[in-house]
Amino acid sequence: MCRALVKIFVMLFALLLANLASAQRVMPIVKMYGEFGNEYTKGKIIVLDPDSLIPDTFDIYAKYRGGTSKNFQKKNYAVKLVDSSDSKMSVRLLGMRSDNSWILDAMAVDKARMRNRVAFDIWNAMDVKPYYYESEPKARTGISGKFVEVYLNDNYNGIYCLNEKLDRKQLKLKKIKDGEIRGVLYKSFDWNGTGFGDAPEAYSNDSSVYQGFESVYPDVKDNGMTEWAPLIEKEDFVVNSPEDVYAAEYAEHFDVPMLMNMHILLNSVGAIDNKGKNQFFYIYDINENRKMSFAPWDMDASFGRSIDASEFKGSYDGLMYENHIITQIVDVDKSFLSNVASRYFELRKTVLATDSIKSRFDEYFEMFEETGAAQREYDRWSGADGIELDFVEEQKFVHQYIDIRMAFLDEYYGSVNSLKNIPSEISDGAIYDIWGRRVYNLQPAHIYIKNGRCLYFRR
Repeated sequence: MCRALVKIFVMLFALLLANLASAQRVMPIVKMYGEFGNEYTKGKIIVLDPDSLIPDTFDIYAKYRGGTSKNFQKKNYAVKLVDSSDSKMSVRLLGMRSDNSWILDAMAVDKARMRNRVAFDIWNAMDVKPYYYESEPKARTGISGKFVEVYLNDNYNGIYCLNEKLDRKQLKLKKIKDGEIRGVLYKSFDWNGTGFGDAPEAYSNDSSVYQGFESVYPDVKDNGMTEWAPLIEKEDFVVNSPEDVYAAEYAEHFDVPMLMNMHILLNSVGAIDNKGKNQFFYIYDINENRKMSFAPWDMDASFGRSIDASEFKGSYDGLMYENHIITQIVDVDKSFLSNVASRYFELRKTVLATDSIKSRFDEYFEMFEETGAAQREYDRWSGADGIELDFVEEQKFVHQYIDIRMAFLDEYYGSVNSLKNIPSEISDGAIYDIWGRRVYNLQPAHIYIKNGRCLYFRR
């Protein structure tokens, strides 16, 4: 075993020297050994940080990760670190939090191999605090991630992002104590049933799934049960509350500043797969205050691309975050969108400045190019699953999208106080989109112009 490890270290060092000789910069290297599939299988992982030059070696259990992403040739991996007795072992990798559970994100559907990371970088920079922040000042609603190059059984497997998990630990939710459930965390994995527009259904706390939600904490597998009642209560409140009740009480049920910032983030990055799906919903302690907060997840389908990597025209001038929680708040509280707009224009001076967003992409594109990772990724994966890679052209595409998208949002948030809802059928008068093109069929969540006025067709 020792000889095998020495051989691996020598190979890694040789690989590092080769990279140093051919490139000015070097990305961290992750080598995984094992035969992995849909179930956790034991293996080994070696992490080489160029800043340390000393590889870290760990025993692991790993498996393919994700839903539809499992259909791609380039797989995501869930990785759990263990010690010699197979017990959980928490380690700080590449300067991120100490943990035993990690994600290797393949980003196979993303032609830039960085959209989700950039979106989270923006979210982290927005520095949004949950409603219970004073009690938990270390709570984080986003994740850190580091780009690495992965070798699977000594075969090059491409650019990955080694990510933290967004979980109870990251959000600092209250743990189960003396058998009593306190903090709860749900994740939406489907579009159906996750927009808070459907009536509550029968549920079982023995099941990890309800409608399009899964219970992340408590985990039924680990704890034998979960608690769906807090989520059901929110559904019932949104679906069945009279307008006057909703207006008076929505701020008691939902973390409004978080909703506002989610509205801004998901619209700014054009996250088309996050209207109901790919979000976290959580409550700090259901026994004290059942206010629900929110966090984003899996923003690969963004910045002009769809879930199949194709260009998505509707993301240029459509609204991305319009669940029933939001739409009903807008209906009963006219100040909500005005407050969102104020926050948006505040962020436009810093985090959401057009050049700031572009520069986040540019830094990663530059790193991929200077390290040679871009060429290696192209050689390994271009054409796989019908997705052709061209990092130079994709950088231009992203820049163009950012210009168009932010101009649209400036127009939208700048005119929220004058927006009027219009019917879906156009009976008289010409209607145009914001680019001056006459339209005859209105699309939901789009802004149009009629008689010189901005109009908003919701649904």
